[in-house]
Amino acid sequence: MKNLIIEEGHSIDVIKLGMTKEEVERYVQLSKNDSIEGHFYEDVQCEYDADGKVSHIHISNSLKDYYYCLFRGINVFNTKASKLVEILDKISPFDRNEEASLGYSYTFPHLGLSLWRGNVLNDKDLEADWFKELKPSIQEDEMKNLYFETVSIYSISNSPIDNAGNP
Repeated sequence: MKNLIIEEGHSIDVIKLGMTKEEVERYVQLSKNDSIEGHFYEDVQCEYDADGKVSHIHISNSLKDYYYCLFRGINVFNTKASKLVEILDKISPFDRNEEASLGYSYTFPHLGLSLWRGNVLNDKDLEADWFKELKPSIQEDEMKNLYFETVSIYSISNSPIDNAGNP
């Protein structure tokens, strides 16, 4: 498997913040014949600002079948969500003003990084009666919720918190 490098506030692999839609499309066209690279472009989404430049890049965990998705050497889709948040919070604190979404979504403004999952599951849940009563196939499916589903980067200058750490 190849490494897919996530650079804080800058890029995910060859897609960089500030690129035009045409530049992104050029990479997509060049990669269509490559079975591995093609998966990257199927699972990456870009948001564009008013000037038509990439402002956010989102990738989904389906890429983990083809890539090691690495942020500062950490495999973001193969590290349990609780552990990943703990590690990243030591590097730069997450935005604790988003309390309503904790567990589901974490934003690290000084890293220009956001993490999201649709459902929350933790190690304690695996020992709970409700979990043990599920069919094995459902347990297996539920265990995907131990990990984040998407990773997004955005410009640190577009962060909801200023450089002094103030909202």
